[in-house]
Amino acid sequence: MKTLFKNLKFRLLLALGLILFGFFYAFGSGVIYTMKKSQERSIEASLTAYAKDLQHDYIERREKGQKIDFEELKEELDEVKEEFDIPLLYAQLLTYKIASQEPNIIAKSEDLKGESLKLKDDLIQKILEEPEKIYFSETKNSHLTKNKIYIGTLFLGTHENQMFLLQCAMPYDKRTPEIEKMKEALWIGLSLLLFIVLLLASFLISVSLRNVQNVTNAVRNISIQDKHMSLPKSYISREIDDLIETFNTLLSNLQHAYTQVKQFGQNASHELKTPLTIMQGEIEVGLRKERSGEEYQAILRKISHELSHLHEVIEKILFLSSNTRNELMKHFSDIYVDEVLVECVEEKKAFAQKRGITLTLDVLEPFSLQSNAVLLKMVFSNLIDNAIKYAFENSHVHIALHVKRFSIENEGIEIDTKELAQLCEPFYRGQKSKEYAKGSGLGLAIVKNILDLHRATLHFSKENKRTIVSVQF
Repeated sequence: MKTLFKNLKFRLLLALGLILFGFFYAFGSGVIYTMKKSQERSIEASLTAYAKDLQHDYIERREKGQKIDFEELKEELDEVKEEFDIPLLYAQLLTYKIASQEPNIIAKSEDLKGESLKLKDDLIQKILEEPEKIYFSETKNSHLTKNKIYIGTLFLGTHENQMFLLQCAMPYDKRTPEIEKMKEALWIGLSLLLFIVLLLASFLISVSLRNVQNVTNAVRNISIQDKHMSLPKSYISREIDDLIETFNTLLSNLQHAYTQVKQFGQNASHELKTPLTIMQGEIEVGLRKERSGEEYQAILRKISHELSHLHEVIEKILFLSSNTRNELMKHFSDIYVDEVLVECVEEKKAFAQKRGITLTLDVLEPFSLQSNAVLLKMVFSNLIDNAIKYAFENSHVHIALHVKRFSIENEGIEIDTKELAQLCEPFYRGQKSKEYAKGSGLGLAIVKNILDLHRATLHFSKENKRTIVSVQF
């Protein structure tokens, strides 16, 4: 049963069935209620016509000054019944003394068979307030009929300080053959209609879910290693096509991320393996035979250099993989960008002088930015390092800081236009840059990640032999 309730089609059909059953039941109940009310109004109309006829005769006699003959009134009770062609009619004339509050029946129709109709006390109060109206009520008398009795009570007038009342009634069955037939017809008709609607709904749901199942089957056959794999649109349902389009976007992003991770792993393996291989080679050379102190020192210096490079690569890999956007942005505050840049330029002058390069700060416009001083310094340091590292010896590196814009340009090795889009990928290094200077290929990847936190853009351009790198905050 639990498995059945987990089925989407079953739940949809169950919900639709319950809703339609509620609507159909309310509709059927409304029809039956209307028929019962119509029956009541029909009985009221018959009793009203009967009572008004007798009231008219009574008033006519009073106006002519004729003496009220109760025997004649008793005969009229049955004569009027035949006149209106009423099969079964209970009628009685009675007087009511207000002082003693006792009714006195003075005439009955033959259908009453010695029984009498009850006169409720609260009815007298209503008649006194509005004597011209006819009042209807229900009662039961098992000696007369098993059904309810619908009574109409009418005030005729006064006689010898007594109220003269007429009560006429008819048996009232709410379960008439007509109503029972209508109930049966409604149950059969509405049940059949409900079955047909659910059958059609089941077919439509099956068709819709078949498209979803097709999508599911296609997804099962997709591998993350498949390149340019996507799902075709169904062109049947806009909702399903939106789902397919969303999944294709996600799949494209996953494939791109997988490619990057795969390439990152291959490059990282290469970058880590190279210094380890060099260090192992140096150690093996040193162990082959006895060496002088100077030779051992040279070997150790080379190992130390490779260890430093290895340590730098590992730290950069950890930075790229372990720091999330939210964690880094927690430490943001209002930072003066010009102060961070000046500090960074001062630190890099010694490195520039070693290569005979002149580091010039041409423009310095102060402005503040929501950032982190350490992260911002990493951006400037990496960009200045690259500009110095790949510049020709005895050349100039020009730095400019305008409001919301930083730029640095050098005269050095040219960047191939085809390589511009890949410069910020982890471990990627252009062919010329590999030959010209040593590096890990992680600097610009870190710069790109940090600038993404600031919603800043990194742009590379070339003018003759000059390379210009700019950052727009």
